[in-house]
Amino acid sequence: MRSLPRAAASAVAILALASCTGTKMIQTWRDPKYQAQPVKRIFIIAVVPSDRHRVLMENTLAQTLLDKGYLSATSTGVFQEGQIDKDKATAFAKSNKIDLVIVMRLTKSTELDYLPPTLDYVPASAYYGGWWSAYGAGDGFYYTSGYLEENTTVKSETSVYSAHTDPEKLVWSGASATFNVQNAQDAAKSLSDALVADLVKAGILVR
Repeated sequence: MRSLPRAAASAVAILALASCTGTKMIQTWRDPKYQAQPVKRIFIIAVVPSDRHRVLMENTLAQTLLDKGYLSATSTGVFQEGQIDKDKATAFAKSNKIDLVIVMRLTKSTELDYLPPTLDYVPASAYYGGWWSAYGAGDGFYYTSGYLEENTTVKSETSVYSAHTDPEKLVWSGASATFNVQNAQDAAKSLSDALVADLVKAGILVR
């Protein structure tokens, strides 16, 4: 039998694991007629209300792709902040021989969940023997007050286009949800990892 400190440590570890940010691909679609070509250059466009978060999302996805061996350019790295001009973006893609264009739309929702108070019982220690140890250890009941927990979810819709056609052809799309978001960096990393993994699995990102 494990000691109480070890059991408590295990419980904390499980709680920490459960609270980690994670992304789930809810729905994906791939053009069954699309014949993938080797990908060398990718153009990333994130549609996010905050310019700061837009830069973070694009840069994180670009780094994740680079870790897999794919070079990327970001809209925030090429153009000024604000609305992107379609003609300029199209011209950039053609002049730089872009293979794929990734467009991401992100929204955030926050909910408050009420966690009720708890009353837990832990037997008194019998280390010293007799009734005194029980008397000195307290009544063995531990009370945790109720509190509100904020749960933030980031939802995304991603479209991937082949830049080898005119106009660009949609070859893959997907919707995802990123749960237990603690900060923007964690959300961007989790979403990028899940997205790139799915694009590789779908045969969109090939060499």
